[in-house]
Amino acid sequence: MDPSVIVQTANASAQRITGWTPWEFTWGTIRKGNATMPAGAKWTLFPDGTAAFDATVTSREDHDVWVVRQVDLHDATGAILGSLTTEHPVDGDWRKFVRTMPSSSEDYRFRAWATFDVALWEHIAYLKMYSSC
Repeated sequence: MDPSVIVQTANASAQRITGWTPWEFTWGTIRKGNATMPAGAKWTLFPDGTAAFDATVTSREDHDVWVVRQVDLHDATGAILGSLTTEHPVDGDWRKFVRTMPSSSEDYRFRAWATFDVALWEHIAYLKMYSSC
């Protein structure tokens, strides 16, 4: 694995709720180089196979880029079930999500939308997000 990639597992335990209630996974602060994603970054998964990401990112360097290389869905044994995918692939990669940060004096909202195989819903136990800056 590329040593510049940060692997983070959601640090908040998600509670399985039956029905159509979304499932939220949150992260603590993630830092890489000059960039920071403060605590509270959140992937929300919905039982219809859609997902939404909401975070803030900042950098001490102008024109920096935060890249979520992939988000894997895992079952309770740790097996990878699949990955979140986007409708807008970056460089041909359907698993990549990108947020540019033009100015070091600004915080940027990082929003992304994704899908996953709805048949996995009952098997998802946790997420791993692979990101770099």
